Amino acid sequence: MAKQAAIHGTPRACNYKGRASLCGYWLLITGYCCLLLFTIHYSLFTAVYAGEPGTAAASFLKFPAGSRPTAMGEAYTALSEDIYAGWWNPAGFGSIEFPEIGATYNASFQDVAHQYLSFAYPLKYGSTLGLNLIRLGVAPFQGYDAQGAKTRSVESSDYSIGAGYGYVILKDEVERPLLNAGINFKMIQEKLDSVSASAFAVDVGAIYSKRPAYYWTRKAPGQEFKFGLALKNIGTGLKYDRLSFPLPWSINLGAAWLGHVKNNEFALSLDQSISKDDKYRISLGVEYIAFNILALRAGYKTGQETGSGIRAGVGFKFSIVNLDYAFAPFGELGQAHRIGFSMKLGTQGFRRHPTLGKWHKAETGAQIVGEKTATRLELFAEDFLALAKKDFQARNYPSALDNIVKAGSLEPKLLDGEWGDKEKRLGQIVKGMKFREMPKKLKILARQSNESNLAHESIEAYMEGKNTKAFLLAEASFGTNQIKDSVFEEYLNLTSRLAEIEIRREEILPKPALIKEKFKKAAAAFYLQKFDVSVKELLEIALIDETNELAWTRLGSAYFAAGDKEKSKATYQKVLEMNPYNKSVLEFMKIQGWK
Repeated sequence: MAKQAAIHGTPRACNYKGRASLCGYWLLITGYCCLLLFTIHYSLFTAVYAGEPGTAAASFLKFPAGSRPTAMGEAYTALSEDIYAGWWNPAGFGSIEFPEIGATYNASFQDVAHQYLSFAYPLKYGSTLGLNLIRLGVAPFQGYDAQGAKTRSVESSDYSIGAGYGYVILKDEVERPLLNAGINFKMIQEKLDSVSASAFAVDVGAIYSKRPAYYWTRKAPGQEFKFGLALKNIGTGLKYDRLSFPLPWSINLGAAWLGHVKNNEFALSLDQSISKDDKYRISLGVEYIAFNILALRAGYKTGQETGSGIRAGVGFKFSIVNLDYAFAPFGELGQAHRIGFSMKLGTQGFRRHPTLGKWHKAETGAQIVGEKTATRLELFAEDFLALAKKDFQARNYPSALDNIVKAGSLEPKLLDGEWGDKEKRLGQIVKGMKFREMPKKLKILARQSNESNLAHESIEAYMEGKNTKAFLLAEASFGTNQIKDSVFEEYLNLTSRLAEIEIRREEILPKPALIKEKFKKAAAAFYLQKFDVSVKELLEIALIDETNELAWTRLGSAYFAAGDKEKSKATYQKVLEMNPYNKSVLEFMKIQGWK
């Protein structure tokens, strides 16, 4: 795994720190909510008068865009966070990190050709503009007059030109989108020979992501649940002469689950759709991406009158380019073959690195192949560990624990080693002190006082597996607190149980006094030739004050007197590392012939 990011700077702010200020974006959010309420009311009202299939104009707007969505049974409302967001759910534009272009060509039956072209440009991370063009055309066909006589060839084509915007309203601790909103405006035109009609329409959408963090996800790390809502083709009717025909509006609800199995991506999706020009439909889709290169997809769409409704396809990921193919059978009418590609324009994205305070650049092409590759999971896991360290230093122990768990949900191997032990030990402290239930205790430990600082050092020592040091510092912490606050006494009792060391009431002293008391005990034991006791007391001094030269010097003497010359030599060498000019130690080592 890549080297963990260094931690500097102030403690982490609100989880949603990537959110713009309310003053800066109130117009966008308020306008979006009003438009969403209006479209829901309009859609529910018109649903009462919904016609049968074939009663709406601009039916080309129902042709799905993109080979990946088609191959997944057109269950894409919650997954649409790519270049095809302009057709499926404009909220997905907000998650696009790189300038991107995409196109799809559909070689349909009966000489019908459908093309989709889209371009997305991030203004900043979480704020993206999109342009899209849809064209449906048929090969020129023979025209006839009212008497059935042949006339000239007739041409027919349909167009839609759209402009969309996606915005990330909420982000999590490592800047991943939690709640997106989007809107797409479009101008629609249908032309048959010399007759044409135009209309204007709007699509609105939202995507919400939920990412579980606890152990049941370990077999499939990096899990996400996504929920999407899209209302499409809400607008004016197409008017031919005096007659106006409604657009094929639709309400689409989607849900998806994403996970990773041995660094391979896996997705399941479900869509439900209510439309002016169609029956109630359910769509199901599945995708498996092996080795971040080959994507296998399949899906099923209910209610298809001709053909089985089965969909299938494959995709290939090549650094900044994706190639996709989808197949859809339509019974006697034939098969529809859809080919698409998308390309990222550049290798620098807009994902803000939350722990370094600067824009994060992808180091290799492999890192920008997909949004949820193994490399990206490692990066996100490192971000959570970095945030855990910052939270710990800020003495927000519950949040630090949560971020370690989140890192483990993305990279389970982390919790099999050192970080797993730290997570367990910090969990014991958080649970034992009831920090979540009684946050006032955290405020007391966050004070920059001697007793609070010692308690923090003790917790850090316990996380690192240094039980005796943690216990001694807990004694010093409670001993330093003159008013004998119950929080420090409670922490000492907890540490005593966890370290399995009985509390020594005579040693509940401030740190300097505790060290002085232990020097006295060590000296007394030495003169009584109880060298093991002397060694124990001096070692405990060295634990709580690692730079105490006198303690290390006397420890070397105690080891020598106890007959352990190897430990004595190693201890004296440590003394010389702290002070190369310690004459008494230099002379003694010279006499012993130690270098």
